[in-house]
Amino acid sequence: MIQSSLDKRLAMWEKYCLRHCFTVPEGFSLPKNDELPGSSSMVQDTLSDADADAELDSLRDKLTLVGAETDKLNTELKELERQSASSGHCAGLINEALQLYEDTSVHDMFQEMIQTATELRVKMQKLKTRQVERMECAQSERIYNSLNDYLTRNQDKGLSNVKLDDLQEFLAELKKM
Repeated sequence: MIQSSLDKRLAMWEKYCLRHCFTVPEGFSLPKNDELPGSSSMVQDTLSDADADAELDSLRDKLTLVGAETDKLNTELKELERQSASSGHCAGLINEALQLYEDTSVHDMFQEMIQTATELRVKMQKLKTRQVERMECAQSERIYNSLNDYLTRNQDKGLSNVKLDDLQEFLAELKKM
């Protein structure tokens, strides 16, 4: 029983091998009997193989050169792209400055500066006038206060009874102010 089962399986294996592994492709022909296996066709194949090898070597060399040139061109392209981006940025800044310049002309800016300077001059003059007025007011108040103090001290005598030394002292105080 084991033997028959094994024979069946081996028979199926033989059929498979004959159909798939050992089939001769269509169009395949065996060499004629009068030609020797190392005849002219083999020599010709060898020569064509040498030519093909030389051509392959030449193509490999060309491919290497093209690869190196491609790397060089890619590097140059990247540098040009960086320069282009930088130039574009600079051009954008210049265009923005030109737009600002066109929006407000030089004449308008000059007129605005003159108006601002005039307003500043007027405000400075007002501030100076106020300071002078304050100083005069403070000085008048001090004179009034010192005269008032002198008169209150010498109330009974009056101005006609004042001594010369007291008047000189009063004038010295006024000069100090």
